[in-house]
Amino acid sequence: MQTKIVASTGRAANTGPDSPAIMQPSAREKTVIGSIGDLEAIAGGSPPVPTAFIAPEDDEFLRAALRGIERKLIDPLFIGNHRTMIKAAQRVGIDREQVRFIAADGFQEAADTAMDLLANGSVKMVSKGQLPTSYVYRAMIRRMKQTDSAAIVSVLTIWDLPDCDHLVIVTDTGANIAPDEPQKIRILDNALRAMELLGIDHPDVLELISDPASLAVRGDSRPSGRTPSIRRHRGRFTLMGTHALKKILTGGVPNRPELSRLPHIMLVPDLNTGNVVAKLDFFIERITRVSFSYTPWGPVLLPSRADLAPDIFHELISGVAMVALQQRHMEHG
Repeated sequence: MQTKIVASTGRAANTGPDSPAIMQPSAREKTVIGSIGDLEAIAGGSPPVPTAFIAPEDDEFLRAALRGIERKLIDPLFIGNHRTMIKAAQRVGIDREQVRFIAADGFQEAADTAMDLLANGSVKMVSKGQLPTSYVYRAMIRRMKQTDSAAIVSVLTIWDLPDCDHLVIVTDTGANIAPDEPQKIRILDNALRAMELLGIDHPDVLELISDPASLAVRGDSRPSGRTPSIRRHRGRFTLMGTHALKKILTGGVPNRPELSRLPHIMLVPDLNTGNVVAKLDFFIERITRVSFSYTPWGPVLLPSRADLAPDIFHELISGVAMVALQQRHMEHG
């Protein structure tokens, strides 16, 4: 595994627009996860992860699950229509003895059961199968709000760019249509927690806007072009400002970040922008993308029903690695 060992240096914490910068003390050396390959190496060295699969009925999805079983990455639990799941598993060569089954009456009961098992620690990861994502979102929101009324579901898309020395998180790319300021703070919090697991304690954050003209309109009440969701956040990160995606990609911003120098986190303003950004990999050569939702209890994978087995397996193996990294974080602080 070609992980990068770096010494974390003190940087100014973001303490709000009216507060003086406070230098954080230097931290001990730590491992920084710089590529999807690093995540795959971590997953390969981890014990099988108990994983709940919701409505695993599609052949492409099950082929990815079979590969995870064969490589001893997962300990699978299938939740859904019992007869349908068994027939589907048999079609792709999954032995019934390799899987535990829980029968559920409909998609929502299956999704609710999976999230309850994740929350109580019976499984460490959940993956969506052949069902609309809305069922999974409802189950996640229901369970998360039992412990935190302000909890929010957000989707993290992770880019691995060949010329970039770190992974890039784009969020939210799947759940929130038009988040308000408190919701954007929670979305950023989710990304910061995930980035911390990847070994980056003080990431660079760039906020995108969907309409270039809106920056001028917002400038009267929001100095420096920064939205309140960023300025009022007191997390440890470096703010790179607020820019329109079009300008960044076409060179309209002075000293704009090139693809090799993108920030650690890009915060999108709405779901439309998130969908556009997340799918830019179709136009960028040699990029690898994985997406999942990161909850307090572990990752929830949300593969598209149009995804093929290799793409689903990439997400599965990345989820296994995130579980291992979360366990290390809990053990070592």
